[in-house]
Amino acid sequence: MAMNQEKLETMSGYMDKQSPKFPFPWQKRFFRFQLKPKPIVLYYQKPSDTTPKGTIAADKIAEVLKTKRTRLVISLVSTARKYYLRTSTAENCDNWYEALQTLVEITQAKPNEQKVKRSAAAVAETKENMECMKLVHKNLVAGLRQATAILQNKACFQKFAQFMEHQSYFDLGSFAPIFGNYFRAVLAFKNPNIEVNLKLDDVSSVDIEALKFLGFLDEVAETAFLPQITAEKMEALLNAAAQKTTEKINRYIKEAEATKDPELIGGLKKIAGLFLCLLN
Repeated sequence: MAMNQEKLETMSGYMDKQSPKFPFPWQKRFFRFQLKPKPIVLYYQKPSDTTPKGTIAADKIAEVLKTKRTRLVISLVSTARKYYLRTSTAENCDNWYEALQTLVEITQAKPNEQKVKRSAAAVAETKENMECMKLVHKNLVAGLRQATAILQNKACFQKFAQFMEHQSYFDLGSFAPIFGNYFRAVLAFKNPNIEVNLKLDDVSSVDIEALKFLGFLDEVAETAFLPQITAEKMEALLNAAAQKTTEKINRYIKEAEATKDPELIGGLKKIAGLFLCLLN
C-alpha cells in the first residue's frame, strides 16, 4: 500500500548510508523528502543542518530494492550511482521502503513514458554500476597495498610468522591468493596465469612474495574487466573474498593475542578492518 503524500512530506529520520569510497564505512545520515518544486530525497549529517550532504532526484531512481542479504538494507538504483541504506529495525526498513516506492510512483506522469524511461535508466544503470566498480577496484588496490605495507614495516610480523611456521610475514595477510583468484575471475588478463618476475639481487627471501604481489597489483590496475562480467557478479565475488580473508586474519589475531604484543595485534586488526569494511 502506497503512503499518502502528506505523510511522505513529514517523514524523516536517521538511516546509515554506505560510503562509495574504500573502505566503504557506514555513515549515519538524517533523511527527509521534498516534493516541490521537484521530488527529491535529501540527507544531512544532522537534523539542524541547513545544507544537505547530498540529494537523490526521484526521477533518476530506476527502482527501489530490499536486498536479499538483509532486509535492513535498501538499495536505490539511480542513473547517477548505486546507494546502500541501512535502517535500525525491520519495521523502519519497511516504512522507508514504502515511502521511497511512493516517491517514485508520484513522479510517474505517464505509464508508457515511464516504461521507456526505466528501460533507458536500466541501460544507464548498468553502465554506471560498472563505472562504480572501476572506482571500487581502484580503492581496493590501494587498500591491498596498504595492508601489504603494514606487514612490511614491522619486524614483529616476521617473528610471529616464524612462530606460526611460515617462511614470510606476508603469509599472515592471507589476502594475496584470495584476491589473486578474485582478480583473475573478473579481469581480462592476457595471461590468466600471470606471474610477476623479480630481479632477485639484494632481495630477501622473506620479501619475495610481498614484492611479487605488489607487482601483480600494478598489472591489476592496468587491466580491464572481462566483457561478460556484471557488477552484481563482481560484488558477490568481492564479498566472498573479503569474508574469507577476514576469517583467516581473525584466526591469526586470536593466536597473536597470546603474545600480548600491541604492535602485532593492532596491525593485524587494522588489516582485518580493511576487509571487513568491504562486507555489507
